[in-house]
This record gives sequence, C-alpha cells and structure tokens, in this order.
Amino acid sequence: MSSTLPVVGTARRWLVLTVVLLCFLPAAVDVTILTITVPTLAHELQASPTELLWAVDVYSLLMVGLVLVSGPLGDRIGHKRLLLAGLGVFSAASALCAVAPGPPALIGARALLAIGASMIIPATLALIRQTFGDGRDHAVAIGAWSAVAAGASALGPVAGGFLLQHFWWGSIFLVNLPIVALAVPAVALLLRNEVESERQPWEATSPLLSMVGFLGCAYAIIAFTHDGVGIPEVVLPAAGLTALVLFVRRQQRMPNPMLDLSLFRLPGLRAGVVASVLPVLVMVGFELQLVQYLQIAKGLSAEAAALYLIPMPLAATVAGPVGGLLLSRLGQPRAGVPAGLLLAATGYVLAASGTVVPLGLALIGFGHGLVQMVASNLIMTTAPSSQAGAAAGIESVAYEAGAGLGIAVFGTVTTVAYRLLLPPGTSSSPLDAGASPETAQAFTDAFHTTTWLAAALTLATILLATPTRTSTRSGTATNASAPPAPPDPGTSSTPGRRQPNKRT
Repeated sequence: MSSTLPVVGTARRWLVLTVVLLCFLPAAVDVTILTITVPTLAHELQASPTELLWAVDVYSLLMVGLVLVSGPLGDRIGHKRLLLAGLGVFSAASALCAVAPGPPALIGARALLAIGASMIIPATLALIRQTFGDGRDHAVAIGAWSAVAAGASALGPVAGGFLLQHFWWGSIFLVNLPIVALAVPAVALLLRNEVESERQPWEATSPLLSMVGFLGCAYAIIAFTHDGVGIPEVVLPAAGLTALVLFVRRQQRMPNPMLDLSLFRLPGLRAGVVASVLPVLVMVGFELQLVQYLQIAKGLSAEAAALYLIPMPLAATVAGPVGGLLLSRLGQPRAGVPAGLLLAATGYVLAASGTVVPLGLALIGFGHGLVQMVASNLIMTTAPSSQAGAAAGIESVAYEAGAGLGIAVFGTVTTVAYRLLLPPGTSSSPLDAGASPETAQAFTDAFHTTTWLAAALTLATILLATPTRTSTRSGTATNASAPPAPPDPGTSSTPGRRQPNKRT
C-alpha cells in the first residue's frame, strides 16, 4: 500500500478516523481483558496456572507472526476488505471464547481471536495513513490511535472486572459483538478500498517461523514455573530460538521480505520500535500481576479491583492527544519518549513502595500513553510512503511482541519469587496465595519485586529508545539508498511521489 491520498473533506476524514478507532478498540482491549478473570477461570474451568498463562498470552504471541501475513494481504486485496474480514473472524471467535467448556477450548478460541485481530490492527494503521497522508493531521490521528492502544490495554481489566461482577466470565468476550455489529456497516459505507498496483510475492514460511519462534521463547520463559525439566522444556525453547534465527536470515535474504529489516537502518524507526516493545512489555506484564495481587493477596472482588485500576486507563487515554499537542507546540515531539518513561518509572516506584498508589497508577498510565503515541508516530512517519504497509507490520509486531513477552516474563518472575518467599511446607501455587496470611504476604512481596523490575526496565528503556545525534548521522549515512526520513512527528511535511493505486 503506497497511496496516502486523503479522504475528500475534512469532516469526513475525522469520521473515518472515528470508525477506524471503533474497529481497533475491541482488538486492543482483548490483549488484557482476560487478566482479571484468572482467579475466576481457575475455579470455573479448573485451569492450572500454566493453562491460565497460555490462555492470556496465546492471543498476543500468535499475532506476532499473523500480522506478517495480514499486512501484505491488505496491500493485495485492500485494507477495507481486510478489516471487514477481520471483524467477521473476530466476532465468531469471541462467541467461541464465551462458551469454551475448558482450558484447551479457550486457548484454541483465543488463537482464532488472534487471527481476526491480526487483520484488524495493521488494517487500521494503514487506513489512517491512506486517509491523512504524512502531514500534521496524520500525527494527530496516530496520536488518537496510540491513545486507544494504551488506554484499551489499561481499560481491559477494568471492563472485565465490572462484567465479572454482574455476569458470567464469558460476557467479557460477548461484549465485542455489539461493537462489531456497529462497526461493520460503518466500514462498508464510509471507507474506500485501495489495492496496490504492484503486488509483492506472498509466502507462509516467514510468519510460521515467527510464530514458532515467539511461542518457543515464551515457553522457555514460562518453563521456569514448571516442576522439573522434561523433553518439552528442552526441545521447544531450542526450536523457538532456531526458528527466530532462521526467520531473521530469511528476511535479510529475500528480495521482498515480509518484515523489511532494512527499515531498521533508520534511527527514528529503531527508536520507535524500542519505545513500543519495552514499555508495552512492562505495562501489560505489570497489570497482569497487579490484578492478581488485588484479588488473590488483598481479597478484593473483581469489581473492586476494577475500580482500583481506573486511574491507569483514564490517564493513558488522555496522554496521547494532550501530550502530543503539548510536545508539538514546544517543537520537541520526540521528547515525549524520555518524559513519558520517567513519569511511568516514578509511578512504578510509588506502587512498589506502597505510597500514593493511585497517583502512581495515573503516572504509569499517562507515561505509557505518551510513549506509545510518540513511538507509533515515529514508526509510521519515518518509513517512506511506499513502505507504509511494512511500517504498519513492524508497529503491529512490536506491540504484540511486547505484550506477549511481558505476560510471560512478569508471570514467571512473580511465580518464581513467590515460591522463593514461601514459608517451608506451604502451597507453591500463586492461585492459593490468599489461603493464609503467610502466603498472602509472600505473594505481596513477589508482586513488589516485579514492580521494582518494571521501574528498572522502564528507566533502562530511556537509554535504548533515545538515539544520539551521532547515531542518527551514521544511520543516515549508511542508508544512502533509503528515502530520507520525514521531519519529527507533529511538524508539517510534503508527501513524496506516490505510485498509482486501484480503488474499488
């Protein structure tokens, strides 16, 4: 997809954005909405801690590979058609998740849900690029998309908590159906379908290697929670690492790679990817442990835990538009990354120390929302217009890889820390942490350990996601064949030459 011709009429342009964000909302919420149901599912479905972790995590991990298929597919058939197909699959999978009779069925239905979401997410990014071009309005639109991404991730457990209090656990999936029912006719009537004139080759090996790689790596992390070491604990991590190496080598050698690694020569895009992956990893992983801590160790109901979390989604939702406007006026749009990370790190420190926790959650939400907005804008505007589809794929892979690995990493760290802190002779399952004051205290200490880890990783990201002037110049010099990167997000720019598209 190379066209970025704007929709005629300013009012209609913003109406298109509203529809696109409505389509994106349920896919983003479902990354985290299942986290608050962990204690309920353990009781209702008799699920083990490992099964619960996979039920939550398979959604994001599978999308890492699936978006590599769906992004180029949208360039071939048009992103409007891809979006409509994704909404159809997503709604059917939501119904299957709601009636799953056991953990294996739920994990399988969540995998199907990932297929639908993998069509929706890159299609929404590409449609925004088509509609708004490369100018100042595009930065505002990406800021709105990022606000939904960050706000929805934080909102998931909140919405799930209120639904669990009044309905059965399957209602957290059925709530997607009315949203899809509203979005489908709006997409069909309002959006236009644009098909790339020059279609690139399409193959299945690359996404398969990507999915095997990330699933294998996640299994390696989760295996630390297993009792003993068997053949799967050795073979599956080795297979995952091998698949990732083969995936990278394949992308470097293919004339038309599904994930164009040459774009990483652009310092702005590299910084955007780091600023997307690591903060998402930290926030999603932290939130999973927070909702379990509130319900298991503190004994709160699902609704009470949801109320406790509200400062995070509220702050994350306003961070994108408010922070983007402020940084644009100051003329320092990229300063949002270190500023947001510092705010989030401060919030994690407050949460870990147990002081002014609501303020800490608000700082975490606002900081991550601000970082996500700048990171998404860097990725989508640094890439040339002719590679907007590839940039959308990178953005989607970065977000889902961060979410999937965050759930695995923080879930494993909390479980291992909990076992180490347990009094001798007590249960080793975190799901039983509320059985006695001693186990509850062990889980509390384990949660604080992971929160300090979140603060440390957030601070480390500041160094990794802020390119120096020297690296920027060297990156430009070594990429003489690549088109020049556009100005910083929030500044006006003139779109370059575009290849003709077919509209249907």
